Amino acid sequence: MSYYNDSALFVAKFEGFTPVASWDVNAYRIGYGSSTITFNDGSYRTVKQYDTTTKENANKDLARRIPEFEKRILNYIDNYGVTNKMWNDLPDPAKVGLISFAYNYGNIVKKAIREAIKTGDVDKIADALLSSTVNDMKTTPYYNGLQKRRKAEAELIRSQKKKFKGLKILKLSVPFLLMGGLLWYFRTDVRKELRQWVNF
Repeated sequence: MSYYNDSALFVAKFEGFTPVASWDVNAYRIGYGSSTITFNDGSYRTVKQYDTTTKENANKDLARRIPEFEKRILNYIDNYGVTNKMWNDLPDPAKVGLISFAYNYGNIVKKAIREAIKTGDVDKIADALLSSTVNDMKTTPYYNGLQKRRKAEAELIRSQKKKFKGLKILKLSVPFLLMGGLLWYFRTDVRKELRQWVNF
C-alpha cells in the first residue's frame, strides 16, 4: 500500500529517533517511539532496558508495524460499527493521519473520531480529531508538541478533499471550454462563408 510508506514517514517525523531504549508511560521504547526492536535479519522482540538500535533498523521496525497498526485499527473499530469498507473508502491521506493518531494513542480510541469515520466526511473526521483531543495531556510538557501533531494530522486528513475540489472544478470547466472553442470555430467558419458570398 502506498500510504504505508507515507504513514511511516509521517510517524517518524513526529516521533523523532531515539537510539537508546527509554521508559515512556508504560513500556521501554526505542527508534521511532516503538515498543519493539527489529534486527537486520527481520526478527524482532519487545524492547528491553539498555537496548540500542540504528535508524536503518528503526525504519525496518516502522515498516513492519504500520500494516500491523492498520489491522489493529480495523479490528478495534469494527467493534463500534465502523466497517472495513468505510475505512477503505477514505482517501489515503486520511488513513495516514488516522494511522499516526492510532500509533500515538494505541488505537482510534476516541468515539467522536470513530463516528466521523462512518460519515466518510474528511472535514468531520479532522474536526473530531482536534476537538476530542484538545484537553489531552494539557498539564504536561508534551501538550504543545502533541497539539502540533494533531493539527498536522487534521490538515493531512482534509488535504485530499482540497485536491478533489480542484479536480471537480477542472472537470466542470472542460465542457465550457469545449463549447467556447466550438463557438469560436463556427463563428470563424461563418465569417469565411459570408466573405465568399460577398465576393461572389
